[in-house]
Amino acid sequence: MIAEARGEDPVVLVQDYHFALLPAMIREKLPQATILTFWHIPWPNPESFGICPWRREILQGMLGSTILGFHTRFHCKNFIETVDRYLEARIEHEHSTIAFQEKETLVESYPISIEWPDEAEVAGWAPVEACRRRVIEWLELPVDVCLAVGVDRFDYTKGILERLNAVERLLEKWPSWIGRFVFVQVAAPTRGALDEYRSFQERVQRTSERINERFGRPGYQPVHLLAQHHEHDAVFELFRAANICVVTSLHDGMNLVCKEFVAARDDLQGVLLLSRFAGAARELSEALIVNPYHVEETADALHRAATMPVGEQRERMASLRSTVREFNVFRWAGRMLADAGRWRLRARIEARVRRSGAD
Repeated sequence: MIAEARGEDPVVLVQDYHFALLPAMIREKLPQATILTFWHIPWPNPESFGICPWRREILQGMLGSTILGFHTRFHCKNFIETVDRYLEARIEHEHSTIAFQEKETLVESYPISIEWPDEAEVAGWAPVEACRRRVIEWLELPVDVCLAVGVDRFDYTKGILERLNAVERLLEKWPSWIGRFVFVQVAAPTRGALDEYRSFQERVQRTSERINERFGRPGYQPVHLLAQHHEHDAVFELFRAANICVVTSLHDGMNLVCKEFVAARDDLQGVLLLSRFAGAARELSEALIVNPYHVEETADALHRAATMPVGEQRERMASLRSTVREFNVFRWAGRMLADAGRWRLRARIEARVRRSGAD
């Protein structure tokens, strides 16, 4: 990267935790560079971060950044408090800046989003009715099915077990849904070489089988676990066919699945059930917000979503779509670059003032 820089002050974008040490390394070689670092995962509180043996090295590496972005203000606050706890740095809470080793870092929230589909793309979409018909045929579902979907990596942080327990509780509390409610979980395998992940995947499989044994009947199983990677078109078709999209992350920086679901529903139908622990919950308040650890609450929310009147669905979805359309991925990138531009302008003015004073 340094070899490709065309000047002494390039703009560099560093993405995610794999490169935590990189900003300081770039700063050492290119002191005038504008380094934008975006951290895609949640930042923990100081006590949790304190168990990391390399906490000092990670913090020093990240503070090589000119601008350090997180999904939410809460994660920014956690990071600033962590620096305050473990490093000797000057913190300006009012301006959200950290001065460390004579360099300042702006810590700001930039909620990431998706690219909103344009009119040409939308014109090529299959009608919702056609998508629903194909999904029903593919999975051999009842024609009048109330279809809930979850789309995730096969990861314990995504709350897959918790949502399965909520589905089981739904069928216990409202037996009338047996034979009519189906939950489809797309779970793309990940980190299968790790024992903890393999064990988690086996638990999900066993739980799915238990629910199907309890509530299934000939021609009907309440849970369909699709534990393989699915292409975008197949996932998109599921979104358009679904009555409910279930996102029950236990801890998530943002979660874009919920925004993809919203973008797919130009018919203004469907209900989003969203974990309060996903960063997106701070933006998408018209979703049904749940605590995924609370099985009863999540089961009740599933029932409410399944019985929500069409008019209420339309109002909620219209508001959700307006939010996702306005705060799209280009706005996310644009805000970071605009802040970088202001920072560079300020640095140039300060350099000019210093030169004038020296003269």
